[in-house]
This record gives sequence, C-alpha cells and structure tokens, in this order.
Amino acid sequence: MLVIIAGAGRVGLGLAEALIKEQKNDVVLLDMSSRAVKNAQAFDMLVLHGDVLDRQALIEAGIDRADVFIAATDKDDRNVLACGLAKHLHDLRGGQRENLLTLCRIRDESILEEQAHGGLKAWAEVDRAIDPIDGAISRLSSGIRASSFAEVIPFDHEAYLVELEITEDCRLPLDVPLSEVEKEVGTPVPLLIGLKRKGTRSIVPSGTTVLRPGDRIAVATTGLGSFDDLVHTFGHDVRAFPSQPKVVVVGGSTLGLRIAAHWLEEGAHVMIVEGDLQTANAISGHRIGGHPELEVIHGDHVSRETMEEVGMGGMDVAIGALDDDHANIAAMLFAMDLGVTNTGLILNDNDLVHVVQRMGISFSVDITRVAVDELLTQVHRKLAGHYAVLSTIPNVVGVTHEVTKAAKFCGRRIREGGFPDWMRIAFIQRSDSHGRWSSHDPHPDETLIEHDRLIIFTSPDHVADVEKKFRV
Repeated sequence: MLVIIAGAGRVGLGLAEALIKEQKNDVVLLDMSSRAVKNAQAFDMLVLHGDVLDRQALIEAGIDRADVFIAATDKDDRNVLACGLAKHLHDLRGGQRENLLTLCRIRDESILEEQAHGGLKAWAEVDRAIDPIDGAISRLSSGIRASSFAEVIPFDHEAYLVELEITEDCRLPLDVPLSEVEKEVGTPVPLLIGLKRKGTRSIVPSGTTVLRPGDRIAVATTGLGSFDDLVHTFGHDVRAFPSQPKVVVVGGSTLGLRIAAHWLEEGAHVMIVEGDLQTANAISGHRIGGHPELEVIHGDHVSRETMEEVGMGGMDVAIGALDDDHANIAAMLFAMDLGVTNTGLILNDNDLVHVVQRMGISFSVDITRVAVDELLTQVHRKLAGHYAVLSTIPNVVGVTHEVTKAAKFCGRRIREGGFPDWMRIAFIQRSDSHGRWSSHDPHPDETLIEHDRLIIFTSPDHVADVEKKFRV
C-alpha cells in the first residue's frame, strides 16, 4: 500500500512511523519546511521537500499510484484543498478516483459540520476528516478516574485497554509463569496483552511470561468499575472517585465547552472559569448554557482570593482548557495547591506528557497520539473498529476485525480457532437482536459467531497476518 502524508509535524511523523513498522507499506512524506524534511530523513521512507498544493510535488510523490493520501499540516484550509487536488491528479493521471482514500486532520468545527451533512466529500473530495478532540476527552475522563494508569484507551461498548506499572506490592505472584499464576491465586488473572521490561523489546505475553516489579503492562478490561480492582491487583493505592463529581474546567474555549459537555453527560456538576467577560457571557448561548448543573464564573483562575471565594478547593476534578500547554500546566498546579486532588490536561506537546506526571498532575492525554490512532483507523478501512498504538509499550498495536463466514474459526470455540501465540484476543464485541452492542472477555470456551468483532493485539509487523486470518 502506498501512503502519501502531507505534513511532517508530530501527527505526520507519528503516522509514518506506525505505517512503516507494519512492513507492508510504502510511505512518502511531503513538507515544505527544510527542517521538517531533515528531521524525517531518519525514517525508512521517501521524504520530499515541496508544497502540498503543488501539482508537481504530488506527482513526484506518486499520487497516480497512491492508495491513501493524508493531509496533516497545521492549516485546515490547506488540508481540505490538498485532498481535492490529490483526487483530481490521481484521476487525471490514470487512477480511479474512488480507489484513492483521502483523509485530513481538521480543527475547525464548522468544517466538521460540513462532513456531518455530506458536504465535505461532495465539494472537497475529503473521504474522512478527523478531529481527535472527542477521543482525547474520553481518554482523559477515563484516566482521571484511575490516576495510577499511564494510559487508558476506550474501545467503545465499555471495553478499555489500560497501561500501568507493576509495583513491589503486586497481589499476583511474581517470577511465576502466567500459566501457573491462576492456579496459585485461585481466581482469574487480568488479561495481559502487552508487556515492556526495561532493556528488552515489548512482547505480547504468553503462558511462559513472568511478571516482575517495574514491568509496564497493558491490560484488557470491561467497565469503569473494574479500574479499582486492577489498580489494587498490581500494587497501587486505590483512591475513591465520586459517582457525581464536581468538575472545574479552566477556560471557556471551544475545547473547554466540549470537556464541560462530556462531564455534564456523565452526571457531574461543572463549573467553567473564564477570564474574558465576553467569552464567559457567550457561554449562555451555547447548547449547554442553560444546563442546571453548569455554573459559569468570570474571574482570574490564578487569583487565590477569587478561586477560594467560588470554592475551587472543594471541587473533585480540575481540567485545563486554555490555549497554551504551559498555561494549562500552571493552572493545574494552582488547582492542586488549592486542594483539588484529580487534575487533567489535553496536551499538544507530547514531550510534556511524562513531565506533568512527575509534577503530580493526575492524568494527561497527548492529542497527537489520539489523532494518529484515529487516522490509522481510517487508513485500515477494512477494520471493523479502532486501531490503537500503545504509548508506554511500543511495538504492540490493537486492531478490530469482524468475524465473517469466510474465517475458518467462525462457529468454533476460541480454543479451537488456531490463534497463534503472536496475537492476543482482548475483547469480543457482540450485538444482540435489538442492535445493542456489548463487550465480553474472550474465554477459551466462547464460541465465535458471524458478525462478532474481535479486538486483537499484536506487533505491527503481524497486522497483515491478522488480516489474512480474518480473510480481509
């Protein structure tokens, strides 16, 4: 598969790295910044210096042979125009327009509304525009509930993948093969689908794998209610989280309003603190402006007198929604100083994610990683669901495939399916007669039926092998 990526920023490079690791893709990266081009040359791909809206640059990149074109520059209008130009050139030079998948990263909500009504594809030739904000908010909300996790990836229908470190206080036997652990403890062991030990390569655990303190693990689990059990099992302290939390959102930006809307839907009481009077007043005209559990405060979020007066220290959760990463970090440190125990951020700079954890901020989400995951899901358009790259356990990815009649394991139990050791089934997602989906643990005696969705974890170089097994 030939993939052309326009834009060698964080999202573009993240996409390129993930696609190259699959060892079945040819990747071309295009950017008009000489520095960005130089930085990208360490990767095993063709890197070109050129403008995404330059016909000759796209022709040189191989647009006539491309299967996927991704516009990931920092300008929405250029991304949209580039998709239209790519389709035009692909068609003009002998390709079939419908065979080129065009994707772009978008930040402007009005453009996304065009997509919702079908206009974006009709007039701009954009097959899919990706806005990772909702995905980032969902990850942040889940992660704040269990701050011992390094990462939380939702897979819909109450399925979650969590990453955390094993401590000396782990309740499971250590240095014992996983196949023997369940016999010793007498209860089912959490389903591990990834493990990274310092100085070694990440693996998909097998029955011979042993656990040690300091290991980074990825665990498949269903339901938010399972989080505390996992935290306790692997040796971390469990902190109670209220069922109806009081949440303060610092900043009434578009991001702040979307964060507030999410928590209101979760049954929380939400307070938005906004320093600009005009912006604060404008919130009343937003769709959540009249919500009975929403309170809007006009004031300086770093004024101790003001924040003590509005009761910020009594809030359960504080989330930064300012325009600048550093301003958000400062706001959360101030909230912590006032007594807020759960703090969260959505960061644009992925280098800051681990830094803020060391500062004591409860949980942060790298918006770049979410954008990469969502674009990769669209690149692998034959998938039945998400594609996910693990953050602290590199070289393990999650893909979702549908069980069809063509698959040899359809109608068989998992233990009879012939699934190899290099892949691990994390969840079975199944729809009932009313179209309601639910997630189930993959018990070896579970029978796989047509239209089940299996979430599989494996190394990137085995993604193509998984597709073959599912007859994709």
